[in-house]
Amino acid sequence: MEMNDNPLQPLVDLLPPGEARDFLSGPGGWVVLGAAALVVLLALGAVLGRLARLLLGRRSAPPPDPDRALEEDLAEYPLPGPLGPRRLTVEGVPVRVRLVVVAPMGRENYIDSNALELLLDQVVHGLADVLRYDRPRIRLWPPQLSSQGFALKFHRLTRRPEPDGRPSHWVLLAGQTPARPRPLLLGLAVWANEANYIGRLTLEPVRWADLLRVVRTTET
Repeated sequence: MEMNDNPLQPLVDLLPPGEARDFLSGPGGWVVLGAAALVVLLALGAVLGRLARLLLGRRSAPPPDPDRALEEDLAEYPLPGPLGPRRLTVEGVPVRVRLVVVAPMGRENYIDSNALELLLDQVVHGLADVLRYDRPRIRLWPPQLSSQGFALKFHRLTRRPEPDGRPSHWVLLAGQTPARPRPLLLGLAVWANEANYIGRLTLEPVRWADLLRVVRTTET
């Protein structure tokens, strides 16, 4: 195509004689046409880029975390109130129960909250009396596939103020309870008056009664 084949010529012919018409009739017409095309391309690129970011942003957005609602921050928990006549000990250390998490295992998908104290009393005799005075926060989790998976999740979602390996007032215990009257998945967060190194414990069914004791307050 010759330079004098100016695509703007029909428009140029409508202009009155003068410098503008002479400029656009020559190479200047191509300059103006190129500049206009560049502006259009830049505008189109901006629109397409914004559209691509919106679409990719929606696709790359992480799915909602179903475990987020199960998170517990122990730093936000209030200190326990007055002692009752009985209290719990873990490895001989007097503690107060601040959080109880219970979940059915496998296909069992129902726990009667009204019978929960009785069920926990079968894990450690006298625990129901302790809970009435300690007034812990009680959480019912959905069914879990395994005891190990439940314990890992409980320890991951229950945050202590201190990092692991440092002394803490908080002790966390999780695992499957004994089979009678029915096996449960149980997690406890207990608070001790003195910081200790007990940390996080994952318990087999037979270990609950070994490590936990309910004693009269005057005995500790």
